[in-house]
Amino acid sequence: MARKEDDRRQRILARAQEVFAREGFRSAEVKTIAEQAGVGKATIYKFFASKEDLLLTVVEENLHRVRDIALGHLMAGGDPLQRLEDACQGMAGYISTNRQFSRVLLQEAGEFAGDIQRRHLAMVEENLPVAEAFFAELRKDGYFTAMDTRETLYMMLNLMVGSIWNWALTGEGDMEKRAVEYIRILIRGMRGDPVHATHT
Repeated sequence: MARKEDDRRQRILARAQEVFAREGFRSAEVKTIAEQAGVGKATIYKFFASKEDLLLTVVEENLHRVRDIALGHLMAGGDPLQRLEDACQGMAGYISTNRQFSRVLLQEAGEFAGDIQRRHLAMVEENLPVAEAFFAELRKDGYFTAMDTRETLYMMLNLMVGSIWNWALTGEGDMEKRAVEYIRILIRGMRGDPVHATHT
């Protein structure tokens, strides 16, 4: 029974993402989502308190999937720089194959920015100990020594979010290749302390 309920919930979330991406939050109707998910409106409200809650759950679950991809790579064995590159490529790959999620974020970022940001920041803070252990490996080789882990993580996330935003708006380029290129540039630039760098 629990499996059936979970399948139904996931089906609702998948159809909700499609409808929100296609019609925007304000224009989207719960009735439409219910019809496309093959359930009644009452079933949707059994799982989600409101249409707003449904949208935020769509965003949160996608963020969790992106996090799980990143953690899977970062916690694997092998060279930490390669694991970091693989994590960025994996996250970019998820985003590029799930363009509806990017569209939902772009369309609703303004109105729901506060709620989305709070959920995002809570997830980052929750996983900070894992990031600390990972970056400690890199610091042994002189990488990412200029800032503490929290600052480094937010800088990397901001770079990725900006790249996703630009990619989703323009539709240009290969998101995975771009992610790898950016992280390689960042890694080269983050070896040592840039505060003492001199310009020639």
